[in-house]
Amino acid sequence: MRRSLGALAVVLVLVFPACAPRRTARPSSSRVGAYPPQVATAPAPAPSPEGRIERPEASRVILEERSIREEDLKGMGSSSPEVREQAMRPAPAPRALPLPDDSSLLAKITPQTSPQAAASLRLTEEGRKLLAAGQYKKALTRLEKTIAIDSTNPYGYYYLAQAHYRLDHYQESLNFLDVAEGLVGSDPYWLAEVFALKGENFHAMGFLQRADSSYSQALQLNPRNRVASEGQNRLRGEVPPALP
Repeated sequence: MRRSLGALAVVLVLVFPACAPRRTARPSSSRVGAYPPQVATAPAPAPSPEGRIERPEASRVILEERSIREEDLKGMGSSSPEVREQAMRPAPAPRALPLPDDSSLLAKITPQTSPQAAASLRLTEEGRKLLAAGQYKKALTRLEKTIAIDSTNPYGYYYLAQAHYRLDHYQESLNFLDVAEGLVGSDPYWLAEVFALKGENFHAMGFLQRADSSYSQALQLNPRNRVASEGQNRLRGEVPPALP
């Protein structure tokens, strides 16, 4: 019996290994195509000493700007100090045309205006309105009081000259205009008004060349001066042509 069991065990050992399933070999990781190919990437930019990462494009732009600045400095270094100063100086702003100043003279009275000057300006405004209404003699009397109160009131002299012009007192008008010109300062609007009225006086007196010169001065100060523009248009038909 023991021999039979031993023989059966030998037979089982020989049979079962042959029937057992075989293990498949795993592919080696060293085979080509085992993993997807790696894409080559550009090396990361190195940080600057300050810790900032600079891109190649930004570095190229900075270098170009530095080269441009160096060329500008070289060009300025070869020029004179006057040329360099002029190049660094900002461009002047275009000069604007003078604004109209034909509003009421009462607007010129401020808290800083003295009572004497304020009273003179009020009388000047009254005289201006009388001139506009055609009451020349009454305006003359009113305007004479303005310079008696304040002898530094340029508008009183100007409108007093206008009253004399309306009354055909041309030389008296010119005398008051000379005083007004010295008091009005550098105000282009009122200087143009003075020269335009001078042109009207010269025109009425027959001094056509002097009238044309006064009109031209007025238009240089204020190209929109209507009196000077119309006066020059009248003179074009009255001034005799120059002899050949």
